[in-house]
This record gives sequence, C-alpha cells and structure tokens, in this order.
Amino acid sequence: MGTRKLYDFVDGNPDVAMLPVDYVNNPVEVMKEDNIVSVNSCVQIDLMGQAASESVGLTQISGVGGQVDFVRGAAMAANGRSILAFPSTAAKGKISRLFPCWMKEHAVTTSRNDIDYAVTEYGIAKLKGRTLRQRALALIEIAHPDFRDGLKKYSRSVFPAGGLKRAGLAGLSSLGRLKRQRSETL
Repeated sequence: MGTRKLYDFVDGNPDVAMLPVDYVNNPVEVMKEDNIVSVNSCVQIDLMGQAASESVGLTQISGVGGQVDFVRGAAMAANGRSILAFPSTAAKGKISRLFPCWMKEHAVTTSRNDIDYAVTEYGIAKLKGRTLRQRALALIEIAHPDFRDGLKKYSRSVFPAGGLKRAGLAGLSSLGRLKRQRSETL
C-alpha cells in the first residue's frame, strides 16, 4: 500500500500526522472540527432514511468502516452535516437503491436519526427533523423516475396524508388525554 515516494514524503515530515484509527474515527475527535461535512455512501436506503452500507440483505459485502463514527461526529460538531451520496439504481438501472422498507433480512448501518441529507443524481433530500412521511416524500423525489410510482404507492399506504385518523389510528391521539385523566385521579 503506497509507494516508496509516499513513504519518503511522510517519514519524519512534521506536516503529516499518522494516527491510529481509534483516534481518527472517534466521534468525539471528529466533532471538534467546526463545519465538518461527513460524506459517505450506501448500498440501499429505505423510505424512512435507514441506510445499509455493508451488506445486501444478509450478504456482507464490506465492513462498516468509519461511516457511523463520522456521521455521529458531524452531528455533534458545530454546524456539522452528514450526507449519504449514492446512485439511484444498481444492476444497470434494474434495481432501485431506494426501496419501501427494511425487512428482517437486512442490516441497517446508519439509523434514520443520524442522516441529514441523502443525495442521488436526481437531487438532494433533507431528512433531519422531518416526519417519516416527509422523509419518504423527499426520498421518492431523488429516486430514479422509473421507480417513483411504486414508491409513491407504497408511501401513500404506509404514511397517509392526514396522520393518525386517516391511518385508522385515531384512538392513539387521545393517549395524552388518558394520561392526564389518570394522573388527576391519583
């Protein structure tokens, strides 16, 4: 790895620091860099923003590397941002890298709560601070056009406009009222 010219350049050079991975990838060290931008890639991402970067299904294709370390370090840094950049398709356009939802046979590398932006050749989806429905709609916009209709259909069935009532879960909205009533009677 590397050439003799590279080794001669770094050997004893005070402008070059060779540090161990447990220091370089430590999120606490990463966060010390103001305005740091963590740019990583992924193999697939679901409509909630959960990303797989080390496996396809249960087939391991790489290690996690420092992705999660840099994503979390950037999240803790002053003005830090985390970006996942990836092509919208695989297999020469036959498979969408954005898909409805993880099934049990997948490994999530980076959680939906850690990703600020997802980027494909079709644009940028801002994910941080968004609801699941908003995330899905933003991610569909950066999917390959050939797959958007299917993703929209899935999204409408899982994340309906109108919230809990439209989803048939209207009773959940009264949970806060029930808790208040219970505390008042105690």
